[in-house]
Amino acid sequence: QAAIQTGQTLALPLLTSSLTTILFFMPMMLAEGGAGEYTGSLAQVVTIVLLSSWFLSMTVTPVMCAWFMPIPESTPVQSNDIAPKNSGIYRRLLEQIMKRRIGFLSLILVLLGSAFYSTQYIGKEFFPLGDRNQYLIYLDLPAGTGVTTTDAEVRRLSSWLGDAEENPEVSSNVAYVSSGGPRFFLSLAPMDADPNKAFILVTSRHPDQIDTLIARTRTRLLEHYPNVRGDVKKMWMGASEAGLLEIRLTGEDTLALASEGNLLVDALNSISGIQGVKHDWGNPELKLKLNVDQTNARRLGISSEQVANAMSSYIDGVTVTKFREGDKSIPVVLRSVEAERNSFSGLQALSIYSNTAQRHVPLAQVVNITGEWQLGRIKRRDQERTLVVQAKHPLMSAEELFQTLQPSLKSIDAEPGLRWEVGGELEAQSEANGKLFSTLPLCLAAVVILLVMQFNSFRKVGIIIVTIPLVFIGVVLGLITMQALFGFMVTLGLFSLAGIIINNGIVLIDRIDQEIAEGNDRYEALLCAAEGRFRPIMLTTLTTVLGLMPLIWSQDPLFYGMASAMAFGLAMATLFTLGVVPVLYSLCFRIQPAR
Repeated sequence: QAAIQTGQTLALPLLTSSLTTILFFMPMMLAEGGAGEYTGSLAQVVTIVLLSSWFLSMTVTPVMCAWFMPIPESTPVQSNDIAPKNSGIYRRLLEQIMKRRIGFLSLILVLLGSAFYSTQYIGKEFFPLGDRNQYLIYLDLPAGTGVTTTDAEVRRLSSWLGDAEENPEVSSNVAYVSSGGPRFFLSLAPMDADPNKAFILVTSRHPDQIDTLIARTRTRLLEHYPNVRGDVKKMWMGASEAGLLEIRLTGEDTLALASEGNLLVDALNSISGIQGVKHDWGNPELKLKLNVDQTNARRLGISSEQVANAMSSYIDGVTVTKFREGDKSIPVVLRSVEAERNSFSGLQALSIYSNTAQRHVPLAQVVNITGEWQLGRIKRRDQERTLVVQAKHPLMSAEELFQTLQPSLKSIDAEPGLRWEVGGELEAQSEANGKLFSTLPLCLAAVVILLVMQFNSFRKVGIIIVTIPLVFIGVVLGLITMQALFGFMVTLGLFSLAGIIINNGIVLIDRIDQEIAEGNDRYEALLCAAEGRFRPIMLTTLTTVLGLMPLIWSQDPLFYGMASAMAFGLAMATLFTLGVVPVLYSLCFRIQPAR
């Protein structure tokens, strides 16, 4: 009977607590894009677990209590919680707080303001670097380099990586020339195919050896590959590379874009310790420009099409026939020999047959050959010319790097016809947060409606909602104390804390209403309710914090910041809630402390 009566008393408050927690997870479930891929399944699992745990607690727990904790028939049934022996300390402390309610609330506001001010001392990141036993090498040779030269450099570096004496930590490596390889990792987009680029994936024997191998590989590239721009990177966990700053320049003037892009590259290179500074247009290439003298060409009976075909046959070759061998078809290509093809004198000696003159005409008689430097690649974004400058710093976040670059970006604003926008990690973070917070107002409204249905009072709902910001005090303290970074996972932890801490206010106010409904003095009912709910609230908080300890001790790269924020935030907010809720309840309902 005691188990059934207790279950009936707590069924509705616990169901409301579970539903409010689920509503705080709804923005994660409804988020779209890359953020939704990370948060959608988490919200679904939490929803299933909370609803099933509520059902089991209302059925299995009373049965187990009646089975393992039988009560003698002579013992009167009591539905109220039995206060622990040491809760008298909490009651005396609460009585002192009730006598100094305004001062206590002022102290809470000061602590909350200090927490928001201290956020500037917390490092920020979107997603951390990965803990895989693999790292990436991007090789970029000068634009115009042939695939044969690129292949030779890649084979030389791959041979060094596979040397057991030089790199005993390396288990294997695989290289892709003129290609980024398959998309073996969800957030790793292969690079664009280009003859002067290559990609190498290196696997170590243990994840702890990655940092040593990366440093050694960078030194090797600097000392033995002067013609190669190498970018050695660690794997990352998020949808974009951790710490990568990208600035996209957009405009119609190609020369102005290239000029401003080079200025940004110079500004980034001036920062000590900067890595991977480049833009995606590459370096200019020396190109031959053929201007056909139409007067001489017509006089000699040679068209521009004949000139183009002759040049294509001379340099690229032309397929004249196909040789079949079994089920294979092998093209036969007619092309000039390599020695002549790679020399300017061989090009000048090229002749074109004229059907009108019935003889071969030297190319120099109808074509003026000049040389000029041109960009080998001009990329576009949304049909507009766009140049992307990127860089990262081992000790600075993308946000800090962006702030350092502000003077150079202001000079771009003064250029007519040019504009810039941020990409990389900052853009991915902004998009993810925007999609995550877009449905938050709707979920908060649903929480308010649910609480109003439960308590039939806006004042009581306001008291519960006010307890949510209290978690931020402990979150900031935890991140600073544990030297963790504020990232996307910490944001998810804040959503979880909001749903957890609101449960304390629900069960506490529900108990106050029960005490008052039984006819007790309102002030005494306030103290008895807080004293009665002290132990279950503290036990719930303690078990949750202990459950987060393995993630903190192991310093998991993805969950360390979230676990630190949740453990400190929940512990501090629970202590404050045990004082703030009774104080606000007494102020809102004009309950005066006993003299």
